[in-house]
Amino acid sequence: MHAQMLFSASRTRSIASIARCQNLGKRSMSVRPLKYEHLTNTPGESSPQKPASPPPRKKVTIASLHALRQERTPITVLTAYDYPTARAASTHGIDVTLVGDSLAQVCLGYSSTTSLTLDEMLHHCRAVARGTSAPLLVADMPFGSFYAGKEDTVRAAVRMLQEGNVEAVKLEGGSEIAGRVQALTSIGIPVMAHVGLLPQRHTALSGYRVQGRTAQSGRSILHSALALEEAGAFSIVLEAIPSSLAAYITSRLKVPTIGIGAGPGCSGQVLVWDDVMGTWAGHKAKFVRRFGDVKSEVERGVKAYASAVRDGSFPQHEKEGYRMDDGEIEKLLEMEGDREWTWSPPKLTSN
Repeated sequence: MHAQMLFSASRTRSIASIARCQNLGKRSMSVRPLKYEHLTNTPGESSPQKPASPPPRKKVTIASLHALRQERTPITVLTAYDYPTARAASTHGIDVTLVGDSLAQVCLGYSSTTSLTLDEMLHHCRAVARGTSAPLLVADMPFGSFYAGKEDTVRAAVRMLQEGNVEAVKLEGGSEIAGRVQALTSIGIPVMAHVGLLPQRHTALSGYRVQGRTAQSGRSILHSALALEEAGAFSIVLEAIPSSLAAYITSRLKVPTIGIGAGPGCSGQVLVWDDVMGTWAGHKAKFVRRFGDVKSEVERGVKAYASAVRDGSFPQHEKEGYRMDDGEIEKLLEMEGDREWTWSPPKLTSN
């Protein structure tokens, strides 16, 4: 349409105008990434400015995690469940992105992590992988996917790497799963282990209870961690155990520990995205700190949108709509034999 309107102009002007129109035809819709190629500065002008891009982050590797441990620089781990949360973790300096099986509750509405299937986990892994750049990408092996034996464990883990595009897997369990961990690490599949409170076994543990409060139970957790390290785990999550026990275990291991409800003596920390952002409406564990209040913003935004639609203030005809030339709409009505049809955009009322 644009080209037909411009044919009456000179050949040179037509070509230039058509080129400009083609560029306009590439306008980004709201869900597309913003492009800045058209923003240029002439000499002496300070605006418009192309936003300064931060230098690209180096890819986090297992070796770099060990280096952080050696330097006593705390490691940051955050769960992500989809492309947007993965992009946020990648953009804002997280070291390890964990596709946690907590997605069963916070994303899928299950009552516990034991309901999550491997296929459901793979779906979310692929989404997170598409949004992950610098962080090391680890994913939980779902309940039951590594219990039947070493062959089933390897088969499920291979699917997570090949189909889910993750870089490492995380397994919950103590020394009893060391053989499965060794089966994975021996063929080059990196494993993050997880001891202490094991959410996948919450029923057997009579709920989500702090573990390791006695010398005997603390020693059991320590020896499990040592066995898993010996089996080749590159890192071990310590969940819901006393801070002093976690610090002691960390001092005994040669691999980084990642605490969740395990105090400040670990090599790093992990929290669930929805706990960090304040969007989880369920029980708030003692160790959770809410660093954002996204829930309130979501409530405000949804209510404001619904109100604007109902009172007619959204969308605004000129500001948020597209025009059709009067002549074209008249032609359409003539084609349809409906020349009596009229429409007037609603007028905004000032509050």
